[in-house]
Amino acid sequence: MLKRFENGKWVECSSLLEALGLIKIATGMSKKDSAEADRNSCVVSIVGAGGKTTCLRRLQLECKKLGISAAAGTTTHIQYERNESFLDRPDMDAAREILKKTGTLWMGEPVSDWKCKALPDLFYRELLVDGIWLLLEADGAREKPVKAPREGEPVLLPETGLVLCVYGLDAVGQPIKEVCCRVEQVCAILEKQEIARLTAADLAKLAISPQGGRKGVQPGMRYAVLFNKADTPEREAAAWEAARQIRTLEKELINAKYFKETFKRNPTGEVEKSLAKKQFSDREMREKSGSAEWGESVIFTASHLMPPWNPQITGEAK
Repeated sequence: MLKRFENGKWVECSSLLEALGLIKIATGMSKKDSAEADRNSCVVSIVGAGGKTTCLRRLQLECKKLGISAAAGTTTHIQYERNESFLDRPDMDAAREILKKTGTLWMGEPVSDWKCKALPDLFYRELLVDGIWLLLEADGAREKPVKAPREGEPVLLPETGLVLCVYGLDAVGQPIKEVCCRVEQVCAILEKQEIARLTAADLAKLAISPQGGRKGVQPGMRYAVLFNKADTPEREAAAWEAARQIRTLEKELINAKYFKETFKRNPTGEVEKSLAKKQFSDREMREKSGSAEWGESVIFTASHLMPPWNPQITGEAK
């Protein structure tokens, strides 16, 4: 199940690429044109918790089915499968050969039997020049469903065109200290104690916070939020409430920014101040935002994106 939040309701999507607004880019350009015309659109950085690797694998599978050359990896550390699609070194000739043979690429420098670390940024840029999409995990969460980044996180490639932030809905209703990675940072953003139970509104607040999900998102980067594990009616309802709260909070930010900028231009202009205080429609909000810092997020929810996977259990990491 995959649904995108539009005009206050969920709309079914057939693919994750479609939900993220990447399907036109994926199907409408050749590899060369895609790299040259809008290289930033071809770098997806995944942050947050509660399903990052699952999203990465789903995107990788969808790109493969569409014939899009895509390389999955990390800017930090990630689990990996040592199979015919895995590249363990920054070697362009080997990367091209693997993509030609298997239709996809999983990459990283192994640090254990099941975990690898990032390859050099320079190699990632060589892949981009070759028209190869990058699907990158950009932080860790210690297998918790919710997190807030610490200092130095996330690690976003400057060429990132889309930041996808993931939260697990199984955290809703549970104590912060039990379900969150970086508990201290989460409590600071939410202004709550670690024993407090996490709510849907809390997920929304984390998602739009520049110290939370939006940390490191620069102007020109699009931003999307996925509420994962919507396996029950209760969790889907929590996802809807979180999405509604995000829209409300984003409009407040747009209004506050527009009022501040108008007041700077004319601090005594009562007419301008009154206009600045008005509530904007979704369309007006997008037009006035102009940057990722204040722009409208893509919001969607999902369940069962991929079958369960753990290379330590399945033995795939051999």
